[in-house]
Amino acid sequence: MAHPLLSTSLEVPPNLGIFTSIRSDALLLTHPLNQFSPTPTSSPSPSQFYLLPYHRDRLLSAAQHFAFQHCITLLSGPSGLSILQSSLETHLLNTYSSSTYPSPVRIRISISPNGDLTLASAPTPALPLGAFFPLSLSPSPDTATATWHIQLSPIAIEPCPYTYHKTTNRDMYDAARAHLSPAATDVEVLIVNGRGEVMEGSLTTPYFWREGQWVTPQESCGGNRGTTRRWALERGVAVEGVVRALDVRMGEVVWLSNGVRGFGWGRVEEVVSKK
Repeated sequence: MAHPLLSTSLEVPPNLGIFTSIRSDALLLTHPLNQFSPTPTSSPSPSQFYLLPYHRDRLLSAAQHFAFQHCITLLSGPSGLSILQSSLETHLLNTYSSSTYPSPVRIRISISPNGDLTLASAPTPALPLGAFFPLSLSPSPDTATATWHIQLSPIAIEPCPYTYHKTTNRDMYDAARAHLSPAATDVEVLIVNGRGEVMEGSLTTPYFWREGQWVTPQESCGGNRGTTRRWALERGVAVEGVVRALDVRMGEVVWLSNGVRGFGWGRVEEVVSKK
């Protein structure tokens, strides 16, 4: 059965693209979980690109949904993963004079419907290795380690393929963050759907402590299937569920994750009024 969010027909804008943002960091070469096999017959090897196979998979899923055949051809199979890796290495070489540039870099991978791949990057803050592959998340983390300020969006957003997949159509996320300064990169806005359910964050996947476990919004809530979300679910760090916006409490600890900053946490500072 088709996913309910994906069964709605819509006219795809001619300039629509798909993208993902990935972290390049030499520190990741030392973590045994950030390894992958470039081909089915090769042994896993360390990678400086955070969860690269998951980024390829999310791009391919979006390309398949929007029927971007050139993108599907580019990304499919072992060759698709090798193309992404070599493109990232070439970008680092051309931009930073080293294909194994050691400093942390955020790289945006964009692909047009005709399969044109574009990379853009910028330095990103260094983080400890533990931020990327936590085996558990603390309900009471050390106050000194908070990295986010969290708000609930007052705007309800209708789930659609543009929220389920990561595309260049970001109008709904821009609207949720419109009241913030562009420099407010440590502020996350939790997106809420018309049923009053938390969908996702404007920049991250959120995790809420509910009944003794970490819960991330389930797919039917309408949010993006992020790379770190997938990792957390596969490893049993979190489970899927419904989190109602009215149940999000002022001051509660929420963990957040994405493909550039890994896992970090913050406290909710603005909530939905309970009338």
